[in-house]
Amino acid sequence: MLSIVYASSAVRLFTRSELVDLLEVSHTANNTHGITGMLLYRGGNFIQVIEGENEEVLQLYENIKADPRHKDVTLLTQDPITTRQFPDWSMGFRNLDKMTEEELAGYSDFLDNDFSPAFFKDKPTRAYILLLSFKDSMTD
Repeated sequence: MLSIVYASSAVRLFTRSELVDLLEVSHTANNTHGITGMLLYRGGNFIQVIEGENEEVLQLYENIKADPRHKDVTLLTQDPITTRQFPDWSMGFRNLDKMTEEELAGYSDFLDNDFSPAFFKDKPTRAYILLLSFKDSMTD
């Protein structure tokens, strides 16, 4: 199995409706292909972890890179895994633009930083740690 974490920027801001549509399509496709993961969105930027069988994950990542709604798709990590971190989620999601200041306070001033792919490229484990922290908050 394989886990890929990437960051990208939308070519334009997504509306709530567009995010819902993206998630519905992702849930269906991911269930079909055995993909699990988590997607964070903030200010037109995405961070996502996708995990599953090697070929399926690599094909999905290629599809994401070719998606005209994205730019600056940046691979942060690509690691073999034996256990999924998001086994129950065909695609967990959190729109960080919709979080209140009180909710964001639990994540320190980390989210006040630039959320672009370039911010995570130098220290890619930041993205994975962030994804895991939201996983934990969503299961409480």
